[in-house]
Amino acid sequence: MRCNRANCPDSISKPCWLHGAAGGGRPFGVDLFGYLLSEIGLGEAARLLVGALDAAAIPNRLINFPLVGRQAESLLARRIVDHGGHALALTVSGAMDIPAFASRACRGQENIHYTYWELPSVPGGWRQMFDGFDSYWAPTTFVRDMLMSVQKRPVHLVPQPVLLPAAPPAVSRSGGPLRVLTLFDYDSYLVRKNPHGAVAAFLAAFPVGTEDVELVIKARGRGPSNGRDTISRLAKRDRRVRLIDRTIPRNELDALTESCDVFMSLHRSEGFSLGCAEALALGKAVVATDFGGTRDFVTQETGFPVRFQPVLVGADDYPGAEGSHWAEPDIEHAAATLRSIYDDPSSVAPKARAGYALLKRNNSLQAVGARIRDLIDG
Repeated sequence: MRCNRANCPDSISKPCWLHGAAGGGRPFGVDLFGYLLSEIGLGEAARLLVGALDAAAIPNRLINFPLVGRQAESLLARRIVDHGGHALALTVSGAMDIPAFASRACRGQENIHYTYWELPSVPGGWRQMFDGFDSYWAPTTFVRDMLMSVQKRPVHLVPQPVLLPAAPPAVSRSGGPLRVLTLFDYDSYLVRKNPHGAVAAFLAAFPVGTEDVELVIKARGRGPSNGRDTISRLAKRDRRVRLIDRTIPRNELDALTESCDVFMSLHRSEGFSLGCAEALALGKAVVATDFGGTRDFVTQETGFPVRFQPVLVGADDYPGAEGSHWAEPDIEHAAATLRSIYDDPSSVAPKARAGYALLKRNNSLQAVGARIRDLIDG
């Protein structure tokens, strides 16, 4: 009998579960499957999980799932192998990709899916697909609650790792304008990322004539031309708005985040939001819709949550929208928040210190690595 469910070495009898090898003979450790060479958010999430495994000294092998045209990250290229060999297989992807990855899963391993999803529910017709994995790990309580409500497999909260500076960052304003940064990927559904809301809040907070402010819009991805044209027109209307529309190396993105004073995400939903977490780790004021995965770390104590109204997701706005909802951020509240930071920049420092402490406790490579080791040792 042939076995095409995994890239196993030739030395393993296939299918292994008919040869008494299922679950036996494989050493302790993790085979991690994901978009490990891609510059997309899911790729960075997977690379950071590798960092957590390394921090906990958990043996691992890395198997890349290629994305044509999106293979710009080479950090782990030398560690990529063709097949795994450990007792546990961890797959990192969005919920929509579960069937594709489950079809590759090997029955001779314990198969865990690290799930990203941006809505509080999934359509009823999707629920059977969750049977393809043995259990699920969730990066946020938002995703955990979704997984627990739509399927019966075990679910564990394993926070998304975040790279942190060795010490809490110094929080101080530069002598230049108050710089607000918002970023998004056209391929991640413009209506969900809602950069138009960020522009509207900025313009409402700082009418023309307020010259010591700047909004930087960092975009990338292909996406529909009409969405790109709209953002471009918005940027051209006000010389205080700067648009960077291209993929840039990781070190340049880090430098861009470091150069800002405020990171703003007026998303309608997020599974996690690595951009918000990385900005918080660098001591920035994080202004974010108080909905989705950001609620785990953008709180009144650590940042500037923005009020919202729940609204139904439009049928054409996002896959799996059937009967689900997300957030419509309160633009007036966001504008007032930006203005309060402008008027009282000293309000940022205590929140930034609390945010760094929270991320170190829950999301550092060491904390997440210890969480993973506890789960797989148990």
